[in-house]
Amino acid sequence: MPRERSNRSERRTVLLLAAVNLVGLGSLTTPVMAGIPLKIDALFGADQRAGALALVLAIGSVAALIANPVFGALSDRTRGRFGRRRPWMLAGAVAGIIGIVALSAAESFAAIIAAWVCVQVAFNATLAAAAALLADVVPEERRAAASGIFTAAAFLGVLPPLVLTALLPRQVDLIALVMPALALAVVGVALTIRESAASDRARLDLRAAMSPTFVALWLQRLGMQSALGLTTAFTLYMVIDRMTGDAVGATPVAMIATLLGGAGVVVGAGAGGAWASRRGRYLAFLVAGALGLAGAATIRAFADAPVALWTATTLGGLAVGVYLAVNLALAMRVIPQGRGGAYLGVLNAAETIPQIFAPMVAAMLLHVGAGDPISGAADDYMLLYLTGALVAVLSLAAIPALRRAAHGGGPDLGDSGAPVASSSDDANEGATSSRR
Repeated sequence: MPRERSNRSERRTVLLLAAVNLVGLGSLTTPVMAGIPLKIDALFGADQRAGALALVLAIGSVAALIANPVFGALSDRTRGRFGRRRPWMLAGAVAGIIGIVALSAAESFAAIIAAWVCVQVAFNATLAAAAALLADVVPEERRAAASGIFTAAAFLGVLPPLVLTALLPRQVDLIALVMPALALAVVGVALTIRESAASDRARLDLRAAMSPTFVALWLQRLGMQSALGLTTAFTLYMVIDRMTGDAVGATPVAMIATLLGGAGVVVGAGAGGAWASRRGRYLAFLVAGALGLAGAATIRAFADAPVALWTATTLGGLAVGVYLAVNLALAMRVIPQGRGGAYLGVLNAAETIPQIFAPMVAAMLLHVGAGDPISGAADDYMLLYLTGALVAVLSLAAIPALRRAAHGGGPDLGDSGAPVASSSDDANEGATSSRR
């Protein structure tokens, strides 16, 4: 009976933190997809709006890149009666909704940038604290399953804003407030999660952070996220050039591809994470994720009909979902116990960096070749997507350094690189001490 209650409490904790991830990332969707582009369109002419929008989004991405590890590290070092993670989740949610209101009211380019930076910083504080709390409270043998749920929630979070924006295109500012309001409510409920006991010296240990295992983990995620960015770049334009010849016909094809890819991520993360938890060995899942994404990119490189594109996006989504769930679980296995905020924040940078640079690299690759062999268009989509496939395969170069940890033999690194236990007994002991 006590074990049953413990399992129910753990499931509730995972679902609550997944919900925080869902509403946190969902809060960033409407501004990116519609809110900011519409504001930029009102301020700039057709010849300037693309550059202005790219600048705003790039500055916001840099803010997220910095904020996530910084607030993660701050949550590691926070002490107080309310715990380490929960104050930052709440503060981020409150600041985030204030930033969204400011963004809705912004009427100048500078005000848009300032408000968007505020929104990115705020919600990344919430997301960093939630990921760190997941690492704190979930036992080792169930981390892959928990990571799968947590990862799937992130992709589900983009759906409500997309649907609402499509149904109510004239109410973008109001829609932008829906997910932040939900974030505030969900975080309020998540404050009931009991935190484990804090380490007395929770900090980012540079020697541990530079360990071969953590560096390899970071580099493989960087490679996979870069491959994903290249593989999914300029889908709408590819559909226009290869399949429909016009934007009107291409839009539903590209939208279905996006939805299938997102659904693949959700299924792959949930099922792959659960399967990896049962096995306890992650290596095969990391390899399958990389090869699956490479295969999807190769299919996309030669796709000349919607069915081929939809097949590629579904396969790619499944592969990425499996990979991300297991990558996060492996990260929680090798980082020092109780210091997930800083380390997972650093790991998150491997996801954010490609978001900044992949579109620029993709644009350059389109013009390297002599044109697209499939459609005859000036943009070489085949070269672009085959490059994405190659990058996914190259990410496997990190596998030898991850082999021991992926098979369950990689200890966490504590101060001075000493092993720190992260077994389920340790997690349960921490939770028990916090209840006392």
